[in-house]
Amino acid sequence: MSEIPGYQRFFAELKRREVFRVAAVYGAVGFVVLQVADLLAEGLALPDVVLRTATFLVLIGFPIALVLAWAYERTAEGVKRTDPAATAELDAIVAQPASKRWPAGLLALVGVIALVAGAWWVGRSSATGDAAAAPEAEIVADGEARQAVAVLPFSDLADTDESRAFALGLHDDLMTQLTRVPDLKVTSRTSVMAYQDESRPIREIADELGVGSIVEGGVRTSGGRVRLNVQLIDPATDEHLWAETYDRELTAETVFEIQGEIARAVATALEAELSEETGAALGAVLTDDIEAWNAYHEGKLLEEVSNDAEIEYRTVAAFERAVELDPGFVAAWARLVRAQSWLIRRGLETDTIPARRSVDRLRDLDPGGADALFAEGVYRYYAQADYEAALAALQQARSLRPSDPEILQHVGWVLRRLGRWDEAISLLDRAIQLDPRNASLIWNQGLNNYQLSRYGTGGSQYEIGLSLDVKIGVAGAFKAELELFTEGDSAAARRTLGEGFAYEALGVSEGIENWLAYMNRDYESAIEAAGRMTGEEAGVATSSTSRRHHSRPMRLALAYRLSGDADSARDWADSARDWADSAVALATAALELRPDPIPRDQFGVTAVAHADLGLSLALRGGPGDAEEAVRHAREADRLFNYEVDATDSNLIAWFLLRTYVLAGRPDDAIAQMEEMLSRPSFLGLGDLKLDPLYDGLRDDPRFQALIPQLEQMIEW
Repeated sequence: MSEIPGYQRFFAELKRREVFRVAAVYGAVGFVVLQVADLLAEGLALPDVVLRTATFLVLIGFPIALVLAWAYERTAEGVKRTDPAATAELDAIVAQPASKRWPAGLLALVGVIALVAGAWWVGRSSATGDAAAAPEAEIVADGEARQAVAVLPFSDLADTDESRAFALGLHDDLMTQLTRVPDLKVTSRTSVMAYQDESRPIREIADELGVGSIVEGGVRTSGGRVRLNVQLIDPATDEHLWAETYDRELTAETVFEIQGEIARAVATALEAELSEETGAALGAVLTDDIEAWNAYHEGKLLEEVSNDAEIEYRTVAAFERAVELDPGFVAAWARLVRAQSWLIRRGLETDTIPARRSVDRLRDLDPGGADALFAEGVYRYYAQADYEAALAALQQARSLRPSDPEILQHVGWVLRRLGRWDEAISLLDRAIQLDPRNASLIWNQGLNNYQLSRYGTGGSQYEIGLSLDVKIGVAGAFKAELELFTEGDSAAARRTLGEGFAYEALGVSEGIENWLAYMNRDYESAIEAAGRMTGEEAGVATSSTSRRHHSRPMRLALAYRLSGDADSARDWADSARDWADSAVALATAALELRPDPIPRDQFGVTAVAHADLGLSLALRGGPGDAEEAVRHAREADRLFNYEVDATDSNLIAWFLLRTYVLAGRPDDAIAQMEEMLSRPSFLGLGDLKLDPLYDGLRDDPRFQALIPQLEQMIEW
C-alpha cells in the first residue's frame, strides 16, 4: 500500500481524470459566455429573465461538467467510464516536480474564480438595469406611495359649457394648491387630463401614472350655488381614505375656500407635513372676481392647445382680460408674463416692454412669491435669454413649489442651455415622473439624450412621446432627422417620414425628403424636393434658433454643386448670399440699437445670419469667396458658441464645419469635428458615414478615427 497522503492521491486522481482541465476550460468559456450574454441583453433590450436564465444554466452546468469529467474519459474507441487508477500511476503523478503538478490546479482555480466573478457581474448589472428600467419606483416607494397623488378631472354633472369650464378651473386650481405641500408629489394637469372623458378602473389609472392615491369628484353649478362631492381613494384597495360633499353659494371666495379645505384634508389623510405657513396659504383667495377667474382659466386652456400664432395671441388676450377685470390677480399676471414672453421666444414679437411691465406689476403685487419668481424666470429665459438670471429666479420658485412640474421643466431647460447636462437630465426625468403623459416634455428629453449620444434612451422617449400624441408633427420631423443624421439609418428615417406625423402642417416634409435623397447621393431627387420647399424651413439642428434660417437656396446650391452643375450651384448660392447679406446687416443694426445688456438670443440671431452668409459664400466657390466664407462662419461661432448656449449653438458649429469643408480647409474641418465630438452635440454617424460632402476627408486617418470614437460614446 502506498504511503502517500490521501489528499495528494485525491488531487492526483483529479489531474489524471482531467477534472482540473475541465474546470479551467469551463470557467474561462463560461466567463466569456456570460459577458457576451450581458452585451446582447443590453443591445437587444432583452428581458432580464433571459440574462438570469443564461447565468443559471452556465452555473448549474459547472458541477455537471466536473462529475462527467470524473466519471468518463475520451479514448480511441470513444467516451467510456474511467477505469480505476493503479497505485503506481498515482504515485508517478505525485512524484512529479511541483512545476508540473501545480499549474493544472492553479488553472482550475482561476477558471472557478472567473466563472463566479462573471456571474456576480452579470447579476449586479441586471439589478442595476432593474432600477433604471423603473423610473416610477422612486415616486411610489413604500414610504411615499400614498403621497404620490393624481387629481382626476372633475365630472361636470350639469353638462353645460359654463359648468364644464367651471369644473376644469376648479380642478386646475386644486392641483396648484396641492403642489404647495412639500411632501406631496402631484401628477401634472397635462397627464391627468388624458383621463377626462374615459371611464377606467382607478387601479389601472394609478398604475399608468405611477401614483398611490387618486382624488376624484363631480361638480354641479345651478342657481348661484356650487355642489361638489370629492373623495380620496387608495387604488390598491379601492377604499375611500377621505370623502366630503360641499354645497355653498357660488362666489370666487367660496371656490377658493373649498379648494383650501380639500387640499388640507388630502394632505392630512396622506400624512403630509403641513407647516403653519403652508396651511394658511392653502385656499388663499386669488381673485374676488368670478369673471376674472373664468378668463384666467380660458387662457390656461388655450395654453394647452397652443399650436399657432393665432392661439398664442388669444392666450395673451385672455390673460389680459383677467388682469383687467382684477388688477390684483397675481396668478393671472404670472401667466400673462409667460404668454407675452413666449411670443418673443417664438419670434412673433420683438418688443419686450409689455412683458417687462407685467413683470414689474407682479413684483409689486407678490414680492418673493412663487408666481412672481416663476414669471421672472420665464421672462429672463424667453424674452431676454439671460439664463443665469432665469435660473436664479426659477430655483427660488422651485423652493416654494418643489412638486410643480412646470417649474422643474423650466429649471431643467435652463440648466441644459448652460451646459449643466447631468443636473438638467435629472430634473427633467423628475418632471416626467410627475407628468408621465406630457408628450412634448418626453420627446424633448429624448432630444437631450440624443445630444448626449444616448441613442437608445432618446429613441425610446421619442416613441413614447409620439405614442401619446401622434399629432406632434415637429417631434416626428425631428425623429426622422435624428435617425438620418445622428444614427445614420436612412431606411428608418424613410419609414418615419412615411408615417406622416402632420408634416404638411409644418411644411417640413420636403426638407426631410431633400436630406434623404442627398444623403443617398440621389441629387436629382434632392433638387426636386428642395424645389418644393417654401418659406423659412428647419435645418438639421433641432433648435429654436435653427428654425430661423433660410435653407432652400443653400440646399439647392449644395445638391447642384455635388452633382457637378457648377453654374446652377453658383446661381442658387448667389440667391442665398443676397438674403444672408441683408440678414447680417439687419441683425448687426439691431445689435447696435439694443441697450446693454444685449439679450443673448439677439447674438444668436446675428450668428445665424453670419453662418448663413459664410455657408452661401463657401457654396458659391468664386475667387476670394472661401476666405470671406470662413471669416463669417468664425464670427458666427464667436457670437454664439457652446459657452453661450449649449443647445442652440449646435447649428452654428455645424455650419462652421461645413464651411471649412467647402472652403477647402480639411485640417480645420477635422479639428471642428473633434471639437464637436468632445462635448454634447448632434454630430452623428449619419454625418460621418453618409454625408457626401465629407468624401474628400474619408481617406484621412484622422477622419477614419472619428467613427470608432463616436461609436464608443454611443449608448444604444
